Amino acid sequence: MIALDILTCPEYGFLRLVFVLSAIASVTFGLVGSFVVARRIGYLSGAISHCAFGGIGFGLWLKQTVAAGGALYSALAFTGKSPADLAGWVDPVLAAVITAVGAALILGIVQKYTRDREDALIGILWSVGMAVGLLFLSRIESYVPITAWLFGDITLVSSADILTAALLAAVVCLVTLALFRPLEAVCFDPEFARMRGLSVDFYYRLLLVLVAVTVILMIRIVGMVLVIAMLTIPPSAASRLTGRLGPMILGSILICFLGSWGGILLAVALDFPAGPMIIVVVAAIYFVSILLSRKR
Repeated sequence: MIALDILTCPEYGFLRLVFVLSAIASVTFGLVGSFVVARRIGYLSGAISHCAFGGIGFGLWLKQTVAAGGALYSALAFTGKSPADLAGWVDPVLAAVITAVGAALILGIVQKYTRDREDALIGILWSVGMAVGLLFLSRIESYVPITAWLFGDITLVSSADILTAALLAAVVCLVTLALFRPLEAVCFDPEFARMRGLSVDFYYRLLLVLVAVTVILMIRIVGMVLVIAMLTIPPSAASRLTGRLGPMILGSILICFLGSWGGILLAVALDFPAGPMIIVVVAAIYFVSILLSRKR
């Protein structure tokens, strides 16, 4: 009854966009997250997501700088657009996507030659991304809700976010499904895949790029800090109930869907932040999966 009251109340009309965004992201998180858990690269996903904060900070700074006019706007004056119109073209989420993909490619390339320093590379990207983002944010004169980007804020979700998420999710899903078998081989038995002539390094880097795009999809709802939990907890829960990748993906998508929708409804009903509540619900489902797996 509480959920029905929330969904039908005009005051919470913006939640429709939140539910649509979470549904789109659940499919992608369940799909890519299953490969992440199978390949055991959750720590790399954390570095990529935190490095994306540098892109968010740059995007927010660029948006304000263009809107304020000045030298940067003068360089773009040939477009005939006003500063406000040009600033509308700047999307911090797209800047985060570019930064995250760049970080993924750096990890994939450098890791091949410095496997003994992998932990140092992860720490460097993790901290430098955060530092660059904070430096750009310090140059923004107006108020910026940093916690909304770090931990999510459902009130920030817009129609543009839905469109961006749908496009990114479509690309990720199409690429993943088209290359499902090679990615599966790279995740479960890379040495055998290499013996069969498969370009393991290429598909591994492609997987990191898919992770980079995926972590951006739900930043608006759960934030940059918590988004890695949505990428790893649902597949981990599903993997306790099945040993096959296909059912694991379907179970992970279902858990992401139930966790995000349930967390949003509980957050609104109890007046809690949506991002942390979603993670709590997903974690509760994970502990239930542990109990079920033990009974089996």
